Amino acid sequence: MRTSSLNRSWYIFALLLSALILTSPTSVFAQKAKQGSASARPALKYEAPGAAAWWEKKASIPAPLVTTVGQLIISEFRLRGTGGANDEFIELYNTTSSPLTATSATGTGLGIVASDGAVRCSVTNGTIIPARGHYLCVNSVSYSLSTYPAGNGTTATGNASYVLDIQDNAGIAVFNTDLPINFTLANRLDAVGSSTEANAVYKEGTGYPALSPLNTEYSLFRDLSVTGLPKDTDNNVADFLFADTQATDAGMGSRLGAPGPENLSSPIQRNATIKASVVDPGAAATAAPNRVRDSTPNSCAGGANCSLGTLTIRRKFTNNTGAAVTRLRFRIVDITTFFVPAGTADLRALSSTDVTVTLTGGGMTLVRGLTLEQPPNQPNGGGLNSSQTLGIVTSGTPIANGASVNVQFVLGVQQSGSYRFFINVEALP
Repeated sequence: MRTSSLNRSWYIFALLLSALILTSPTSVFAQKAKQGSASARPALKYEAPGAAAWWEKKASIPAPLVTTVGQLIISEFRLRGTGGANDEFIELYNTTSSPLTATSATGTGLGIVASDGAVRCSVTNGTIIPARGHYLCVNSVSYSLSTYPAGNGTTATGNASYVLDIQDNAGIAVFNTDLPINFTLANRLDAVGSSTEANAVYKEGTGYPALSPLNTEYSLFRDLSVTGLPKDTDNNVADFLFADTQATDAGMGSRLGAPGPENLSSPIQRNATIKASVVDPGAAATAAPNRVRDSTPNSCAGGANCSLGTLTIRRKFTNNTGAAVTRLRFRIVDITTFFVPAGTADLRALSSTDVTVTLTGGGMTLVRGLTLEQPPNQPNGGGLNSSQTLGIVTSGTPIANGASVNVQFVLGVQQSGSYRFFINVEALP
């Protein structure tokens, strides 16, 4: 009987395999079947061409799921800084509650691309971004925030880098591919750009207002104030806020704050599992020692940024993550700060030291101070997107599951009035 070369090859392979199994009953697969349970893999067997193929050939391995719209977004970025036009970074955020494995539709990764069409970074296939975690792409020419604190003993260095400057007010996008031919709206995961960006693929909605190119310590970041999670309405002007350490008006209003780039090692938002309560349950949340207003002018450490004294808020944070917490910090997601109208308080986040306070009904308790994280230098105090860390929490001195720690937020008062102050809890693991 004549057969095609393909059929002949298959037939010879099958015969050889059949012979191997008949003469080698203790082959690897046979051994596994013997050692396992009734559900162990079946022994290999020969079946004639055309019949149901042997199990190895018939079994299927699911293809990785391609990263889709809504799973990965641009959460913070800047297109220049104090280091000049190349002092840039682009931060991505995993919006899901599970680790996200980067998987492109084509190419070798997810492309982070500027509107000039050039790939700045590729999130390589197989990269795992933690649940609610971040990925950081930086311009290695002049990126100046690489020593901003991140995880346990790590800092905000880039997970990937580039050297080609992104023009001021240009759009940037993330695609499910790093192949330029496929940089289309259909393959876009997210985008942000200014109102002057002509290519709609590289912005959402009308875009944010074009910025004056100032070399300040600024960034644009998604609003976290409503739910503690990045706002994403598919309209850049509604989703992103601008802040810098000098409260400069570069085109999006004046707002005191700081950039806070985060990478794969950075702490994760843990609002649901590290809850706040008052330090003294016997006192109202608005009464001492839970909240203290000191009106003494310039009474804060160093006397700067507290011309009308301080407001101190003390809270107990309990670890219910199910594991020991080895890193704990707090990110300011809403605060009334410079510039604000009359009748609204102008508050500045300050570093503080440990204190011991008296509890209602007697007794004392230790309350830990927090440190304003730098860089950048924040001469006017911390504002929106600034972070404060509890330095005593480390991998060597963690907060055990179920344990608590008292901390105080000391806020300098530059103008009195009604106020808002909200934070996200960020922790590892």
